[in-house]
Amino acid sequence: MKKFATVGSLLVVLFVAAVVAAVVPGATAKENAAEPPVACAGLVAQFADTLKKVVGALTAVPPVPAEGAPALGDALGLLAALQDAKCLPKPPVSALPAEEQVLGPELCLSHVMAVFAGVYSVLGKVVVGAVPPDPTKLRNEVSAVLKTVHDMVQNCGLPVPPGGLPTVPNPPA
Repeated sequence: MKKFATVGSLLVVLFVAAVVAAVVPGATAKENAAEPPVACAGLVAQFADTLKKVVGALTAVPPVPAEGAPALGDALGLLAALQDAKCLPKPPVSALPAEEQVLGPELCLSHVMAVFAGVYSVLGKVVVGAVPPDPTKLRNEVSAVLKTVHDMVQNCGLPVPPGGLPTVPNPPA
């Protein structure tokens, strides 16, 4: 009976080892898939350059909404391109099973959604027909969006573009 227990224990250990060996390569593949594709660097650089146009137009005194609005639209297009290239996660949808949805690292999806919301919020204040925004409030909102972009790049594991991410310059004296 003692031999049977020893053989049974050995079989259980071998089975567990086989399961772990089968699972670990799968986990490694998922970790590798979480790394941003090579195309991400170029898209992030384009996104940063576009945000520099937004900052230049909307932090000028007075702000130039006619230049800022198209750049904000371009920024939204680049955010969508980053999602399509699997650099950034898309929000969960009911059409895909949960296991097929890519949410990215912790806090990544929430930062992505916050960047979209921030860009849309600023765009809503500068599109044609909007009430002219208060320059100080607009500057603060652009600054908040840029902070969220920085958090997104950091939390989503995106490469920092050459020259870094844009910042809001100090207001003129």
